[in-house]
Amino acid sequence: MVRYLAHAVIHAGKVFRQSIVQLDGDAVAVTRFDGEIHSTVFVSGIIVVVPEERVTTVNVDQMKRIMGRAALVEQAIKRVAHYAEARGLAVAPGEKPSLVILQR
Repeated sequence: MVRYLAHAVIHAGKVFRQSIVQLDGDAVAVTRFDGEIHSTVFVSGIIVVVPEERVTTVNVDQMKRIMGRAALVEQAIKRVAHYAEARGLAVAPGEKPSLVILQR
């Protein structure tokens, strides 16, 4: 089980700000950050939950470019969320989730 805290988590077409994402096999849990939890890795940036089988290196590279070009984290969150939605990168039932970590 891996647990990350990020400025934003994008999952299932939604943006969760200041949240913890936990990936345990095929199960994804996103919870609001209420306090420190042992063994949680902080990511200064955005985490996008994507389908492992359908996400491509082009998708990941484009999200990294969007992140790098945005002047503010808030801009990056909106633009990456829009990109993920436009490319249909939400995890569908039966698909294995994966995390794309976009560091600032």
